[in-house]
Amino acid sequence: MRKVLVALCAGLGVCQASPLADALNGMTFLNEGVWTSKDTVVVYEQPSLYLEPENISTTDFAWASRGSNPTMFSGQFNSSCSAATPVMTGYDLPGSDSVQIPGATADQCREACCNDFTCMAWVFAASAPGNFHSCKDKEPCCYLKNSVPSKRSNTAMQYGTVTRLPLPDSASPPVGIRSAPPLGGLATGTMELRGDGTLTAWTTENNSPAGSAKLSKQKMAAFGASVRQAGSSWTRLLQTHPSQSFTQGVDSLTFGGSPPVTRLQTKADTVDISLFGYGRMTSGNMTRSHHPAVAFSMMFKNNGAGTQTVSAFFNLPAFAENTQRHGEVYNTTAAATPEQCQQLCNFDTRCLTWNHAAGQCAMQKDVPLYAFEDGTSSGTKASWSKAGSGITVNKAVSGPTAGNYTLQATGGEVTVGTGDFQDLWAQFQANGKLDNTVAANGGHGAIAVNTDVAAGETVVLTVVLGYYFPSHNYLSQSLGNYYTMYVKDSNDAALTLANDLLPTLKDIAAIHDPVLKSTLPVWMRDTLIGTLHHVRSAMWFHDGRWRQWEAYDCVNVDSVHNDGERHIPYIMLFPEATKSKIIGWGKAQAANGMIQEQLACGCMAGIDSGFEHGCGRIMSDCSTMYIIYLLELLKWNDDTAFVKEWYPVAKKAAEWQISVSTVSGMPYKLQTTYDILALNRYDASTYSTVFHIAAMRAMAELAQFMGDSDAPKYTAAGDAALHGLDSLMWDEELGAYIAYTGGKAVMADSFYGQVLAHSVGLGHVVNTTRLGKHLDTEGRTNYDAYGLKILTGRESGNTETEQDVWMMAPADHGSLRLAIGHGTVEQAMEVVSRPYLRLTQGLNDLWNAAGILRGNYTQFPGSNYLSSHYGYYMTVWHTMLRLSGQDINRHTGTVSFAPVETTGDFTLPVFLPSLVGTLARSGQQAKLCVTTGSLQWTTLKLWGKTYQTTAHQLSDGACVAWTL
Repeated sequence: MRKVLVALCAGLGVCQASPLADALNGMTFLNEGVWTSKDTVVVYEQPSLYLEPENISTTDFAWASRGSNPTMFSGQFNSSCSAATPVMTGYDLPGSDSVQIPGATADQCREACCNDFTCMAWVFAASAPGNFHSCKDKEPCCYLKNSVPSKRSNTAMQYGTVTRLPLPDSASPPVGIRSAPPLGGLATGTMELRGDGTLTAWTTENNSPAGSAKLSKQKMAAFGASVRQAGSSWTRLLQTHPSQSFTQGVDSLTFGGSPPVTRLQTKADTVDISLFGYGRMTSGNMTRSHHPAVAFSMMFKNNGAGTQTVSAFFNLPAFAENTQRHGEVYNTTAAATPEQCQQLCNFDTRCLTWNHAAGQCAMQKDVPLYAFEDGTSSGTKASWSKAGSGITVNKAVSGPTAGNYTLQATGGEVTVGTGDFQDLWAQFQANGKLDNTVAANGGHGAIAVNTDVAAGETVVLTVVLGYYFPSHNYLSQSLGNYYTMYVKDSNDAALTLANDLLPTLKDIAAIHDPVLKSTLPVWMRDTLIGTLHHVRSAMWFHDGRWRQWEAYDCVNVDSVHNDGERHIPYIMLFPEATKSKIIGWGKAQAANGMIQEQLACGCMAGIDSGFEHGCGRIMSDCSTMYIIYLLELLKWNDDTAFVKEWYPVAKKAAEWQISVSTVSGMPYKLQTTYDILALNRYDASTYSTVFHIAAMRAMAELAQFMGDSDAPKYTAAGDAALHGLDSLMWDEELGAYIAYTGGKAVMADSFYGQVLAHSVGLGHVVNTTRLGKHLDTEGRTNYDAYGLKILTGRESGNTETEQDVWMMAPADHGSLRLAIGHGTVEQAMEVVSRPYLRLTQGLNDLWNAAGILRGNYTQFPGSNYLSSHYGYYMTVWHTMLRLSGQDINRHTGTVSFAPVETTGDFTLPVFLPSLVGTLARSGQQAKLCVTTGSLQWTTLKLWGKTYQTTAHQLSDGACVAWTL
């Protein structure tokens, strides 16, 4: 039937794209990276405090590299130093050692530092003062340093530093090489489709710091495409650098990413080929979004003169490349390939897992977790079987890596096969099909789908990868996955998504379009949607608890203050996730009323054996943030029942806050999210005080809602703290609020509490005249090309990272300027844009934003320095709210906007819990649209003026317009 339709449309010249093709073509990508078969990357150890590396060699441990991080750079740039400073004799530079070179001369030492990308200084000892790593006592040795420590007198040594040219933007590989949007259902595990066509960073088998390491590049998990016409054929693996000699890759791939979607594009003669990867993401529907499957839709557009036959292919190994499981080996035998080792294990009743390296197969009786090991492959006992027109591989073992994958396909004739990758590729290369032979013991399984495409026609062939690994673990605890409540197995997951492709894309577009097609700056649109990658670290357990790591390299669970910096997209798109955390924090509340910092503790090292137990430090931004959360849910979601249930927890937290606010009403010596700055050394800090004021204002409103007679008490507490702030922290000479008592330091993000207050509709909680002056001083004294230095002017006891860019500060600075109308919109947005332009146009690492970028003072300005995939930069969502002046109170039925653009046309995003929409102006017409969700109101205001509209309620796809 398909061939008849193709012939008919070709004959009539009326071939059109399908609705699925239209939906895919309608996806917006504001970034682009081109990677060719001639391009290469080099990996250098770049100085860092800690970051998440590509490859993880440990289990049950933080995914963190400390001191330096292996970082990919373009193979086209020169990393050597441009000049070396004169040698200084008679001094040592103790500390910051990275490499030792025994037997080197001073000249060789200096040259080695120049040629080491991470070296910033060197020390030479003609006679080493003792044994140190490879340096031997009393023998010549060279010590390379990854920073420049303070010098110390030592007549037996000499040192030098090196100067490098700033890294050009060309040093970074194109977008899509360092990171890509995670693909997979919400909190089900993900993978990344990178710009070279490889799949990497797999966490679908319950991989986390409390379990197996993520799977790095699985180059044999590969896509292929075939285009055929009478007398000619084109068949390629959709990778630029295939690892298998029997395959031929493509000359280039063009990458675009908008979470949860990735697109790769290439060309086969007269046919354009686009590969889209995507999973479900539906605003306000966590269950629908929590679906363990990824769709890979390959779109073929025939620009030629005649009908062509096109085919899509995907190969899935039954094992993992470059991994090892350290278990109980009972037999080691010769095996030429991992596939042979897989078969040996399958046929041996004792074998559960295996490792293969250097022609040897080590079989094991247990099922240990796995981690990265270059050159080693590992796997479990596994068997393939038919699953309707698709195939399933079942890993019939126990533990978190037990489960199954299924491949299904739609859009044309589907064929499958198992066996050796080379044989499967040969079948596909021969005619775009597989032979439908499914042997249980195959090392690989593959699926192909083919159809005809007429001249001028566009078709879509889709492969769906479903996965089902029910036993999500936290160390030895089996907590399960919530999706097992409604998904039977990986075949069920794959078929469900295969039959739901168009609605899935429409759900994604409902989130994307209001942002990506708005009039916000391009970098901001790209960043806002890019923040959705952050869901990669979430977990949704079988009992319904939603939990999340601070980061995979800083392994505490649900730190309240960190969540409060990244929470806006979560509370807007998935409010039930936020409520689950609030319940967890409330249950873990300390006896004295303090909200505990987190639900499991740790960072950069081992995993807390306790879980859901409440732990951490005495913080200024946890009890306060808890209170603000409840007000957000009341105002933004009219969640009255939930707020009433958890109000007693907030009340106890407020009482604790008041009890520790003993410095003229200001909190006394509390730690903050800016922990490295050690603000808790001082009696009071502006950051903690402003957070306290905002929380007291929020608590007064909550108390009024509850009919609690203590509302005036909380107002008074806020007033007392405000008086303390203005009397003790304001420095008239400096023109700024000092960061802490007893000093003259200026902190760039002292007013995040005011940012939160603006967003939740509390208005100005501090003196705006002084705040404006403070922002001017801050912008001047803390300027950095990539944002704002977090702290300047400390008198003594300086801490690391003070001169670096903590990613919250620039967005918060701009949000405050916009909210109080201080300076121009352009001035505010220029500050906000600095780190985001660095991410999107410099580092080309949009989906791996670090918590801290290095400042201008380093040899690596603007480079990632602390904590990968971090939430600090997500405070830019507050900036979005300030640009529209959104102030919506669902509880009172008031919808109000005051966009900073007051004269020209605009289209701005609107977000509320479970609602996405737009506010637009065109000439003298204003329009409010709801893309997904529902909104009703009694009062609608724009720039303070009340308007009467024909409708007072909107739902999916509806709009209301009025004349200004």
